[in-house]
Amino acid sequence: MLSTTTGTGAPLTRRQRWERTTNLPLTVLAVFFLAIYAWRVLDTDVSPRLDTALLWADIAIWLAFAVDYVVRLRLSTARPRFVRNHLLDLLVVLVPPFRPLRLVRAALLLIDGLNRVTKPRTRLSTFVGTTSLLIVVLSSLAFFDAEYGAPDSKVKTFGDALWWSAVSVTTVGYGDVYPVTAEGRLVSLVLMFLGIGLISFAIGTMTSWVVEQLKTVDDAADRTERSLTELVDEVRALRTEVAELRGAQEPQGRDSPT
Repeated sequence: MLSTTTGTGAPLTRRQRWERTTNLPLTVLAVFFLAIYAWRVLDTDVSPRLDTALLWADIAIWLAFAVDYVVRLRLSTARPRFVRNHLLDLLVVLVPPFRPLRLVRAALLLIDGLNRVTKPRTRLSTFVGTTSLLIVVLSSLAFFDAEYGAPDSKVKTFGDALWWSAVSVTTVGYGDVYPVTAEGRLVSLVLMFLGIGLISFAIGTMTSWVVEQLKTVDDAADRTERSLTELVDEVRALRTEVAELRGAQEPQGRDSPT
């Protein structure tokens, strides 16, 4: 049963209730579209019927995300802010369901779907991990689609394309697999830029996390040191009070009758 309140105990708005209801189905649709796109690419003897089915599936999924975006926009009380805060959702709707853009749509749909169901605290790490995996897999599919069957192509299986994507995105580049078609070179160019940006982003994220953890340790050490200092001061104050009490009792003891 879905919760009717947020983490702070406030009641959910109508838009939030709609999002909680539709997030999982839309994510499943995104994964389904990626699966049928991969099927079409890897099935080298694809039939026109399968290609037509993929086209209609793309249109249906695009309509589902478009309807979802329109409903969420209508239910939002601050529509300009909603548009600014959900640019990825808007981009999913604006990219039309055309065959040359299926690779882009597959990436956008899956990233947007995972972004919906991920908790805010883990959203950044999930985004980095998901984007890294998507770049490798989708680039492999696009490279295989462009290079397989081309004259003098080095890509004989999808494994070759996957190996090329892995060594390219990590900037290793052994050179045993390389593009021989214009489409393959375009995919390579995009992957090289994405690889550099992804590595830089991942390193920056990891560095930020390490610095944050070190800061947490330093703050804990500072709190412990302050607590010890306060405790030492209290002990000294108690010793001073005890010494004063003893000093006040000694004259009374000498003046008491025997």
